[in-house]
Amino acid sequence: MARVVALLARNNVIFEITALDLNAHTESGVLRYRDQLADGITARLPRFNAIAQQEVSESIDQIRKTPVPLFLQAMTTFDMVGNIICQVPLYFVQRQPKELGNFTWIVDGKDPARTTNWEIWWSCYASGALATRSKANPMITLEGADYSHFDRFEATDQSGNENGIDLKLLFSDLQFSNELVPGLELVDIVTNAVRRAMTGRLSFEGWSKIPQLMIHRNHQYISLMLLEGASKEPKRPPYDAVVRHFLSEGKNMLSPRFQKMATED
Repeated sequence: MARVVALLARNNVIFEITALDLNAHTESGVLRYRDQLADGITARLPRFNAIAQQEVSESIDQIRKTPVPLFLQAMTTFDMVGNIICQVPLYFVQRQPKELGNFTWIVDGKDPARTTNWEIWWSCYASGALATRSKANPMITLEGADYSHFDRFEATDQSGNENGIDLKLLFSDLQFSNELVPGLELVDIVTNAVRRAMTGRLSFEGWSKIPQLMIHRNHQYISLMLLEGASKEPKRPPYDAVVRHFLSEGKNMLSPRFQKMATED
């Protein structure tokens, strides 16, 4: 594990992770949360045009049919992708702005023979769910940074005014793969290392350097998801020490040039 982390660190990989504690949730609570989510979208259905209504209706049906494990996987994945959208562009516009010209998203496939209904729903729902989130927590921009390559994902309203990120364009290259993709294998190794650390099944030496793959922020790097209304009374978890370790040693968000500018100001 430690050797893989060192390899990724040398190649300036950025790692993001969202975790959800099953012991902190009840099955009935998750089902209730899932159905309330579907009800909320149903209530907004008349706002969509006739073409979009069909697509959204199918998405609502799929939400109601989604088993608890897949639903929780979808919720944590949306949270993680949302964090990527907030963190990664701001990091790269200061260092390698050309990297923001194209985004390819590769997700583990569920069935080698076909694209499953869950995957169809996931790809359809992702842009809408993240658009709602981005309105509540808009992406921070940095004056003086090079956004020229990322500008193609900028959405505009009917008046031509900027209106956040065009998430459909951002997710236009979304793939579900059942092949052995090296990038996915590496992600799986590091994600598994964090899970094993939180369950006490991996020595400190195996996971201690993972924070160095993450961007520093003013709170813990591991995003711990707690579904409102679906969780139990919170208690101090046994993995508290692991989470607290993910409070430092991350990559500085500001590049040396912008750090200098901030100091001079």
